[in-house]
Amino acid sequence: MSIFEAPRPAKRGDHQPHFSCLPVALSAALLLACSPKSARDEASPRDAGETSSKEQKAKGKRRPSLAPMPADIVATVGDKTISRVDFDALYEPGAKRLRTRRDDNLVPDAYQASQRVKLLEQLIWSKLLELEAARLGKDYDPAALATMERDERIDVKDWETRLTALGQNPEVRRKMNIDYLRERVLLEAASGPLAPTKAEYQAAFEANKERFVAREEVVRASHLLFAFGPRAEGERILPAAKPVRDAASKEDLAAWEAASLARAKAMRAEVRKPGVDFNEFAKKYSEGPGAFRGGDMGVFPKKQMVGEYAEATFSMKVGEISEPVRSSKGYYVIKLFGRYSPGPLPIDAVHPDLARQIESTKYRAARASLRATLEQRHGVKSVALDTAQAHREATGARARPGPAKTAATRSQTQAPPISKRTVPKPTAPSPAPK
Repeated sequence: MSIFEAPRPAKRGDHQPHFSCLPVALSAALLLACSPKSARDEASPRDAGETSSKEQKAKGKRRPSLAPMPADIVATVGDKTISRVDFDALYEPGAKRLRTRRDDNLVPDAYQASQRVKLLEQLIWSKLLELEAARLGKDYDPAALATMERDERIDVKDWETRLTALGQNPEVRRKMNIDYLRERVLLEAASGPLAPTKAEYQAAFEANKERFVAREEVVRASHLLFAFGPRAEGERILPAAKPVRDAASKEDLAAWEAASLARAKAMRAEVRKPGVDFNEFAKKYSEGPGAFRGGDMGVFPKKQMVGEYAEATFSMKVGEISEPVRSSKGYYVIKLFGRYSPGPLPIDAVHPDLARQIESTKYRAARASLRATLEQRHGVKSVALDTAQAHREATGARARPGPAKTAATRSQTQAPPISKRTVPKPTAPSPAPK
């Protein structure tokens, strides 16, 4: 995670453009990294009406109940409908996991309302994109979809099991991928290319030069992460979930570690071959949530990272690829891209961060504009969404921004990384890199 990138909410799944406001993110970044004080998925049909006794009582007052979900149609977009079955396909996996962790086996109203807003907005946006693509006769390239699906299955031994762990199924996953590709096509058709131009890079750098000043030595690095968990030889895995880790024996843990180390060594040998782009390789093979950005951690001072990561990066030469570095998350293979002394940072130090920030700003503006246009053109009606939003307001829940205003690394309709990145607090130890 770069010190210049604000926290991201995340798009579902395990792979999800990069979207936040440039000046705010840059200012926050230097407070973290360049200041002397700085330290980056079964619900039953009854779920829609279930309420726990604890949730209904807050400070002696009974909270308003959440209205049941419609049994058939949950939203209408233009002349198309979104069914309860469509909604449940996205909602039930997460609700099931939640129910199994609760003694009362119920799904709290607060969770239901939050998920209704999130998932209905996702389904509505997906339908709007589908209608607009048909209207324009302009859509995603099937070859791009084939490439995406091929790459996300690389070294995955059991694809359906992996999707189950992500709270998905093959149909849901493909729809998310299609929505992501379709969205990009329609956004660029309406607003132009989202990728930053050289002129935009330079202008952003010049406008923020005073913020790009390091008060201590900083480095720029990217990594591959090979997680601990059950693994067949040559397999790319998801990190083991907590229940799996807790149930593992000492022998299991030792076997996981040995397999992770073997994978790290094998992948290090591959990424060191001539002509291999480290960041592109990381997008395909890294097992951390930062894989979607090529494992790029941006520019950071030594104290921002956990010990083993910091010690490795600050002892490396620029261009070097480390031996596997053990951590609590798995084994890292790190590449050092730059080392910078205290003082003004050159544009190459912040170039990847600027790329994400510029694309974020362009994406958000383009999406907000397209969303408003499509809602007016096609029309949207959803009593289920309206009641969920009203419930959240009545219970004091923070309002969730609509898709056009949500800062996301990719859209809510595309396959995102499964974990959110965090920006370490100045006074607290930083989390391990992702």
